Amino acid sequence: MGLLRRWVARQFTTRVIVLMPVAIAINIVLGYTVQSVLKLPIYVDSIGTILVGVLAGPLAGALTGILSNLIWQYAPIIGGSNIGPFAVTAGVIGFMAGIWGYLGVFRSRPATGLRLAVPAAIAVAVIAVLAARMYTIPQYTDPNVGGYPSWVYAAIVAIGVVAAVAVAGFIYVRRDAAGAWVAVAGALTGIVAAIVSAPIAAVVYGGVTGSGTDVIVAALRQGGADVYNSSLGQGLFSDPIDKTITCFVVFVILSGMSTRFLARFPLGERLIGRAEDGDSRPRDAV
Repeated sequence: MGLLRRWVARQFTTRVIVLMPVAIAINIVLGYTVQSVLKLPIYVDSIGTILVGVLAGPLAGALTGILSNLIWQYAPIIGGSNIGPFAVTAGVIGFMAGIWGYLGVFRSRPATGLRLAVPAAIAVAVIAVLAARMYTIPQYTDPNVGGYPSWVYAAIVAIGVVAAVAVAGFIYVRRDAAGAWVAVAGALTGIVAAIVSAPIAAVVYGGVTGSGTDVIVAALRQGGADVYNSSLGQGLFSDPIDKTITCFVVFVILSGMSTRFLARFPLGERLIGRAEDGDSRPRDAV
């Protein structure tokens, strides 16, 4: 029990406690703008959650996600959205971010030649597999056309091409092989988030949550899928790309921080590249 208490306490240092309200505010502002104002078929409401998880650990990340959703829905003045029940999903996302932090997934890995090309190829392959998997998801079939609606094919190809080019381009421009592992972490987080969210969306809201993703649920419902399968199909469509984008944003934020600042957080040392990794960031900057 002593080890467990120390592990828990280590994740909630003063710096982490100060960072959490900022992270929660980022989640709510960006999430509200993207989902309620712009009505885009993604979320972008987990940047703060993943940032805290990667810097502090699974429990801190999970608590940040849970509090973000609860405050977003139930707090006076700013409350009133349909995000509250998805606090479970937000907690899972934050917990997974903490695992990625422990594994050092977001640590910069400067590379050249094959050490750069291989991770770029792996990242593109992961995206291709996810896109190909979409073609076989039963939730997208339309019994009226005997297969998939044309919009599904177009959307899958567009998402796959844009994501692959963005990830590979990022890796080569930044000369950082870590971009591949960040893409993998984002995709896996998105898949898990979709699976956790589907029953909540279906049971609590009948698949309609008031966000931009409702258009996908509606299209799948028109294609003959039931509420649960429509919610799951929407999640598997939106979440992997959303969490990949979110993880990349967090990675860019962390890349711009000095090693001295990162080292002040519980998992900071796991984000600092060792000398043999060619980390060129200043080690004494504030």
